[in-house]
Amino acid sequence: MISGQGVQPARMSFGLGLYTGQGGDAGGWYRDLAPLAAAAESAGFGTFWVSEHHGWDDGYLPSALVALAAAAQATSSIQLGTAVVLPALTHPLRLAEDAAVVDQLSGGRLVLGLGAGYVPAELAAFGVPMRNRGRRLTETVEILRLAWTARPFSYPGRVWPIDAARVTPPPAHRIPIWLGGYADAALERAARLADGHLVGRGSPELIERADGHLAAGRNNDDSFTFGVMVSLVGDDPAAGRESARAAYSSQQLGYERVQAHADAYAGQVNRPAGRGLDLGAIDAYIQVAGDTAALVDGLVRIAERLSHWRRVHLAIRAVFPREPVQVVLDRIGYLGLHVLPAVRTRLASEQGRR
Repeated sequence: MISGQGVQPARMSFGLGLYTGQGGDAGGWYRDLAPLAAAAESAGFGTFWVSEHHGWDDGYLPSALVALAAAAQATSSIQLGTAVVLPALTHPLRLAEDAAVVDQLSGGRLVLGLGAGYVPAELAAFGVPMRNRGRRLTETVEILRLAWTARPFSYPGRVWPIDAARVTPPPAHRIPIWLGGYADAALERAARLADGHLVGRGSPELIERADGHLAAGRNNDDSFTFGVMVSLVGDDPAAGRESARAAYSSQQLGYERVQAHADAYAGQVNRPAGRGLDLGAIDAYIQVAGDTAALVDGLVRIAERLSHWRRVHLAIRAVFPREPVQVVLDRIGYLGLHVLPAVRTRLASEQGRR
């Protein structure tokens, strides 16, 4: 761990996610997107995150930017983030156009998280080979930067050669591109090309590994954000503790059934064979849990662990599928009223003592 100057409160931000569209009926949880995004904004979260997968039998959200276009109409200030879009499945000019339109609709609030993808069946369904998905991602990032200038451009790509193309309209602001991934190549790509990196599973060992790879090049860079997805379950009954644990357990089991034939974590997570959860119980997947004081302490600890970064974003994973929407709304309100203000106060106080 690299020591540093401490997280400055103005550069510490919090997000809420992941919204995945999985629900008990075909459309109910999609209709709940707008009130959930609005509640996140009211609670003081800085970003509302959605995720993307394809062909899952539980209705996992396949169209992240379409969903954020709807969220944009229900909100006015919160950033809207993808964690992550899979650009290997989409021509980069099409992705550039869709992202620019969402950014225009939201008044410049899009954060575009991208990943290479890891599920062979998803890539195969779109005719994309696993072997060059990293190259596709790299070229896509480079093309997006050119496309969003609204000027004609060409690009000599091996996967995506482009000749005299133009994308209009331009986005409303310079869209930040964040990258995910756990492999050495993914972390190197993020350090070289991205405005931020999101550790999608906030286990301490994965945070430390990403930190070690990225800090040397980017931790003093004011334009780069180190992001961590933190799984959180509060003990306050108003926050739906039992509902959250049950929903999270069901969701994680679904992930691991898909991941049985894929390496989601680039060999960095021990995944024992079995029919149940890889780690045995859902508590092993939760980084922060307990009453209000415990939640505050847990989030502050993670922030302090990354205090050498100029910009840190904690994306709190507290939206789980198949829960009644009112339970989730109550949880968001609880976090906004009791947890986030206390975390900000603690961080500001500890920064002031340095």
